[in-house]
Amino acid sequence: MLSSPLAASTIRIARVTAVHPEGQKMEVIFLDTGDYGRDVQLMTPYGGTDFGLTTGVPEPEQEGHDFNTEQWDPNKRHINAVVATCGSIHICLGFLYPQCTHMAFTKGQDKNRLIERHTSDFVRTISDAGDMDMVHPSGAHLRIGNGSEPDGLAGRDFDGVWSIKHNTGGAVTIALVNNSGGESTSVKLLPDGTVEVRASKDVDIRANENVKVLAFKDVDIKAFGNANLEASGDTSVKADGTLYLTAGEMVRITAPYVKVCSDFPRTSTPWVIEGC
Repeated sequence: MLSSPLAASTIRIARVTAVHPEGQKMEVIFLDTGDYGRDVQLMTPYGGTDFGLTTGVPEPEQEGHDFNTEQWDPNKRHINAVVATCGSIHICLGFLYPQCTHMAFTKGQDKNRLIERHTSDFVRTISDAGDMDMVHPSGAHLRIGNGSEPDGLAGRDFDGVWSIKHNTGGAVTIALVNNSGGESTSVKLLPDGTVEVRASKDVDIRANENVKVLAFKDVDIKAFGNANLEASGDTSVKADGTLYLTAGEMVRITAPYVKVCSDFPRTSTPWVIEGC
């Protein structure tokens, strides 16, 4: 025989009206009766005292406890929660998309596509062909797949409302940093167009064919140890501005034929070219 709390268990649809991230809780209005529910706990796939997955309690753009005060507007964030009630305890089991949503895509255009869009408008997608994009709302992105540009989703959603409107004006840096061994090595793509490569030891760049470094602004490659660029084919380093090659001891260029071109006259210190 079921106990009385279990016998009273129900599952209902509610609109999220307020959130409390510090307690992983939310407040809701039940859509069937208009009743108010507080302290609705958000279920997580796994969690405990010192581990878990915290996605952040999604926050509606309009908070209020009367769901009849405003029509559903696809330009504002509305959230439908699936809430289980066990006795006096409310638990959010998950969410249902509203009837009109940015997140509905047709099978013909986006078959099997994974789309993860954070409330900040950061988007991660994986296409049926395996192309993966991670796109910041400012436009900075990482792509693994064919081409270099992310798959554009605007105008492809079923309801025609997809738009990125949060955090679009930022200038961000893309950085890859490793300081796990006590030393710091980093590659940074700065928003002003500068590329920084920093290493406390050797920088080793090798290729079986051409190595090309092209920049419209500064390319800054620094190393406190050796910097080696090796290629069996041609190696071309070009810059529209100034190109700096700096070493504490010696810069060695080894080739059957070395040509140094400059529009400026030779200084009092001559070039020294020796056989190696």
